[in-house]
Amino acid sequence: VISLLIFFFRIVFADFFIMNLILWVKGSSAAIPFGTLVAILAMWFGISVPLTFVGAYFGFKEKPIEHPVRTNQIPRQIPEQSFFTKPLPGIIMGGILPFGCIFIQLFFILNSI
Repeated sequence: VISLLIFFFRIVFADFFIMNLILWVKGSSAAIPFGTLVAILAMWFGISVPLTFVGAYFGFKEKPIEHPVRTNQIPRQIPEQSFFTKPLPGIIMGGILPFGCIFIQLFFILNSI
């Protein structure tokens, strides 16, 4: 997990640094000063990394989680799915319905302008 975190941070920081370098070359006022980038890097190495290791240390010292009940060896049958748990209604309710609501609101707002 820690190596994945470090890998992710390297990608994000490299991308941010390259984009900021392009802004420096173009003379943009949106570029972040080099000292700020060093401060962010120092905060990551000084705060986030040590806290990750401290949390891992205390997490490994804890006793394992015990389940509150014993599980049954005989599996029970799964009941038939209702209409609302099938994929098509989920797609409609999860995507088309919010899109339609937002579209109607924007339609009325832009028509009033």
